Amino acid sequence: MLLHFLKFTKVIGVALLFSGSIGTVLSTSHADRRRFAYALAGPGFWITWLSGVFLLIATDGSPLTLWVIGSMILSVVSLNAVLYLVGKEGRRSGVASALVIVPLLCCVALMTFKP
Repeated sequence: MLLHFLKFTKVIGVALLFSGSIGTVLSTSHADRRRFAYALAGPGFWITWLSGVFLLIATDGSPLTLWVIGSMILSVVSLNAVLYLVGKEGRRSGVASALVIVPLLCCVALMTFKP
């Protein structure tokens, strides 16, 4: 039962992180970008990380596997790009948007396929 709850919590966290990140990239106004980043992406990041750590503990997984370390690094890169975008008006660019989306997609792929 605990594993199901943790998996569900992690999926909710990933959904919040992903929707907040996409909203940050696609929003036209700076105020909307900030709302997406701070209300969805930030909490989603922490929910995803905490539920992931608890899942590793509950399943006796190793935090030193390539997919775990890769997911952690990629999620931090993506969140920092989100925070960069909302930190100051006028920072929207294709490169900044790619630094949000590409690491996040790779992170989700690593968590799904666990190579």
